Amino acid sequence: MKIDTKKLPHDIYGVLPDWVIKSYIRKQVIKVKNLVQGWEKDVDQVSIDFHLGNRFMLPAMGRHIVIDTRVGVSKPMYQEFILKNGEPITLRPNQFMIAQTKEEFNLPNDMIGRLEGKSSFARLGVVIHQTSARFDPGWNGPAVLEIRNNSDNDIILYCGDKICALSFERMMLPVENPYIKRNGSKYHRNKIMYSQIHKDSSKRKI
Repeated sequence: MKIDTKKLPHDIYGVLPDWVIKSYIRKQVIKVKNLVQGWEKDVDQVSIDFHLGNRFMLPAMGRHIVIDTRVGVSKPMYQEFILKNGEPITLRPNQFMIAQTKEEFNLPNDMIGRLEGKSSFARLGVVIHQTSARFDPGWNGPAVLEIRNNSDNDIILYCGDKICALSFERMMLPVENPYIKRNGSKYHRNKIMYSQIHKDSSKRKI
């Protein structure tokens, strides 16, 4: 079957194939900032590779600290690093850090984004995300990465290297409450990368 990739596919739903991802990005149906030169080569069958950004946060709390989920955490409980493209950062065995992608993306109100780690990192024992791999319709910002080194070795990562893959799923209808409308500024554009769990806990009724 020959596909006319020059036409914008308005009637395609479900997980987007490679040629639709390219078309949607070119026509800014999916808006992506900070794309690398030749980004089309980073699109495989059902996803596009994103790159490790320059902002990192490492917990500096130590094992003696107890985190109360109704109180939450604060910025002083983390060490923040800003790297230049190509600079390394070392992840120690069993160490956890929060990072983000170089690319920022904005999803329309009828599309979901999903983040996947890369097999080459997984085979070294490095987990690229813990659980929060879904980006809701209306999302705007970089993807935050919850990286953990599960190996017994120091692992050196480099700012700007390929770190994860994003796939996209188009729904039959747009949502009633897109991300920014429902969640406000909680993680909008990921200006705050560390957990805001206390904002969820404060809504619970006992």
